[in-house]
Amino acid sequence: MIDMRSLIWAIALSLFLGALGLPIPENPILVGGGYAIYKRLSLPVDSLYLWYVAILSGDLLLFAMARWLFTRPAISDWLRRWAGERRIQNYQSAFARRGGWTLFMARFTFGIRALAYIAAGAASYPWLRFLAVDSISVAIQVPLFVGLGYFAGDRIEWAKATGGKIALVLGLAALVSIVLSWIFSALMRRLSDRNLP
Repeated sequence: MIDMRSLIWAIALSLFLGALGLPIPENPILVGGGYAIYKRLSLPVDSLYLWYVAILSGDLLLFAMARWLFTRPAISDWLRRWAGERRIQNYQSAFARRGGWTLFMARFTFGIRALAYIAAGAASYPWLRFLAVDSISVAIQVPLFVGLGYFAGDRIEWAKATGGKIALVLGLAALVSIVLSWIFSALMRRLSDRNLP
């Protein structure tokens, strides 16, 4: 028999490490956690709370490390020389305008989430905005994928396939929104250039 506390903490540790940027996909782990709740190997309220906190803690630590690292004078100076001061300022202002949606969509896209969070730290994205966006996106992710595992019950293969499709749809939505934002920004820039005297 699997020890309930060990299972809850093993899932939480995996989610924390995945949130830190290690190549551990969170969604299948959450689906497995939902299956464990279905099998009564894990308590629902305790599990959901611990897994939410594990993901949120990993995200905040990754963001804080990136933000701290890119505010170090040696690294910041090198980055500004390498990329150019104007490009860095443009990047920071673009992230300030669209960073919330980028972070929200990245939460559901395996492979780019950690990069988006590092970029947010490098762009000095505001702490409270990051916390708000991440808290909301994790609050959607955890019950969504745990629910898939729970309601799939013994049909775990169906849950894995459905979870993959949801992640794919959300990833495509993120890509479309980024492309549309880029096109809209380019059009607005051209229009503003024409209106300049």
